[in-house]
Amino acid sequence: MKLSNFLVYITSLLWLNLTDAKICYFWHITDLHYDPFHNSPEFHRGCRHNRGNTEHSHRNGRHRDHTCDSSYSLIQSAAAFMAERHPDTLEFVLWTGDILSSSMEHLDGEFKLEAVRNVTDVLSRTFSSQFVFPALGHSDPPPSRRLVDMWMQWLPTEALQTFEKGGYYTIEQSHSKLRIVVLNSVLWAGGQTRTDGATQGKAQWEWLEQVLSTARRKNEMVYLVAHAGPGVEERHNAGSSSSTGGGELTPTANARLLFVVRAFSDVIAGQFYGHRHADTFRLIYSEGRPVSWALLAPSLTPRGAGSISNPGLRLYKFDSKTGKVLDYTQYYLDVTKGEMHWAVEYNLTQYYGLRDVSAASLDALAEKIRHHHDRGIFAKYLSALRVRHSTDISDCDAACTHVHFCAITRADYHEFRSCVRNPASALASRAPHNSAAILLYAILILISS
Repeated sequence: MKLSNFLVYITSLLWLNLTDAKICYFWHITDLHYDPFHNSPEFHRGCRHNRGNTEHSHRNGRHRDHTCDSSYSLIQSAAAFMAERHPDTLEFVLWTGDILSSSMEHLDGEFKLEAVRNVTDVLSRTFSSQFVFPALGHSDPPPSRRLVDMWMQWLPTEALQTFEKGGYYTIEQSHSKLRIVVLNSVLWAGGQTRTDGATQGKAQWEWLEQVLSTARRKNEMVYLVAHAGPGVEERHNAGSSSSTGGGELTPTANARLLFVVRAFSDVIAGQFYGHRHADTFRLIYSEGRPVSWALLAPSLTPRGAGSISNPGLRLYKFDSKTGKVLDYTQYYLDVTKGEMHWAVEYNLTQYYGLRDVSAASLDALAEKIRHHHDRGIFAKYLSALRVRHSTDISDCDAACTHVHFCAITRADYHEFRSCVRNPASALASRAPHNSAAILLYAILILISS
C-alpha cells in the first residue's frame, strides 16, 4: 500500500471513530454536609459551634470562612450554577453521599430524613430531565422504604430492590454499553454499627462480583461509584487499625476491593468517589502495571476534619457509548469572598498536560508529582487538592511530597505504610504477583465467610 493511501486509510479510521463516539457529560457532587441550623439562633450546632463568637454568626447564610458545613443557600447556589452551566447532552448526576452535617449525628431519624428530602427536592428541580444516582455516606440515614420513596423518581424497580435491602444497586444504560454500579461503602467501613451490616456487607461482595461477571459477558463497561473508595489519606497513620472509623474501609474490605478491581480491570472504565473532602486520585496496579484509576471529587462543604478546602463541583466529559472518560472541568467557590460566585478552577487534561484520562497517563502524572526537584506539577496538584484554599507549598518538603506519592500509588494499606517508612520501596513492584493476590483473596473469603 502506498504511503498516501495508507494515510488516507488511517485518517478514515480516525474519522469513523470520532463520528461514532457520542460525547456527553455528567456531574459529580459529593459531601454536601447540609446543616439546617447554619443560621439558626435557637441551636448551637454546625456553623454556630463557636458559641458567642460573632465571627462565626454568618448572617444571611453566607460563608466567609471554612468553619461551617453547607447552608441551604450554599446548596441552592451550587444547584443554580449546575442548572445554568450544564450542557444539553448531560446524561446523569453522581451524588456520592454524606448529605447531612455531622452536627446532626444524634438527632431524631425523622428530622434527618426531612433534611435529606429538602436536598432531594433541590436536586429534583435542578435536574428535572436527568437521573440522579445517589450513594450513601456514613453520615446518611441507612437504607429504608422512606429513602426508596424519595429516590424512586430516579431508580428503576430492580435497583430499588437491592437499594432498600443493602443500599447498593446497578443501572444499565439502555442506549449504550455503559453500566453504573453504585456501592454502599458504609457496609465495608470501620465503626459501622448496623446489626445486619456484616450480612449485607457479604451479600454486597457476592452481588458485585456477579454484576461485574455479567458485564464482562455482555461486553459492558462499568463505572464503580461509592462514597468512600480504596486507598488512604495523605496521613502517616492512614490505614492503621485506629484510623478506619469515620467511613474509611476496613483493611480487609480495602484489600478485597483492590483484588476485585484488578480482576475486572478490563471492564471497569472508571471509579468515582468522594469522602475525603479533597481533589485527588488513586491508582491500582497489577504486576507493576497501572490497570485502573479512581478519581476523588472535592466536597461541597468547605469544612473538613483534617483539612479544609473551598466548595467544589465537577463536570465530566465522556463517550456515552463506551464509557471512556475524556476529561473533566472542576469548578469552585471562594467562600472568603462576599458573593457566591462559582468559577472554573481547572480542566484536567490541560492543567496537567495529559494526553488522555487513563491509568497510564495518571501514572506518569504521579511520577511527576513525586520528583521533588520539579515543584511545578506538585504545586498544581497541591492547589487542586485544597481547591485553591491555599497555593502555598512551602510547608510540604520532600518527605511530605513522598507521602502524597505513596497515597496516590499505594492503595493497599500495608503497602502505603511501607512506602512511607521506606522511600526506596517506591521503586519496588506496586502490586503483589498473581499467585500472591490469589492467596490473599482466598484468605479474605475465609475471613468474611
